[in-house]
Amino acid sequence: MNRMIKRLSFKLQEFAFATQQKGTVAIEFALSLPIWIALLIGSTDSSYMMIVSQRVDRIAYSITDIITQSETISHTDLDNIMLAAGQLMQPFSFAEDGVVIVSSVYKPSGAATIISWQYVGGGSLARGSKIGVSGGTPTLPGDLVLNDNENIIITEVYYLFKPMFINAGILSEGDIYRVAIYKPRLSPLITPPT
Repeated sequence: MNRMIKRLSFKLQEFAFATQQKGTVAIEFALSLPIWIALLIGSTDSSYMMIVSQRVDRIAYSITDIITQSETISHTDLDNIMLAAGQLMQPFSFAEDGVVIVSSVYKPSGAATIISWQYVGGGSLARGSKIGVSGGTPTLPGDLVLNDNENIIITEVYYLFKPMFINAGILSEGDIYRVAIYKPRLSPLITPPT
């Protein structure tokens, strides 16, 4: 009988200990849950931002590459090339949230560097060029200096990034800005598009 009482007492102690452990685990989980949720939301938004950023890079370099392979360029050509921006951004919308600005920068022999022409298209986002305006002196990225009779095509792409979890406060809404610079291959492309 004593043995049975001891065994029962031991089982009750085991049960009480197990119940306390379950309660402790539940409390620890409840305390750590907000951290896990923040990590999940942050990593999801960060991954989303990286994908969008890579697509904006692809737009800048692809459009610049296509333009610099032309002998001459017209507004119709540029309009058609800008259709690529929307396609490259898929499945994300570029029409309302993005814009592409293409500038032809030229340094005539013995004269100051100028922006020969500029084209804005691909989307309706209202942003201005950080390079400058057509006919003006450009602000070139980094330490870029042009030699006499040298020309470059600069493509700037703006995209308004909106996080998936905007109310979470981890990432905020803002512009993604990318620049691509290429030299024209077949002709200088300093004549404004017709």
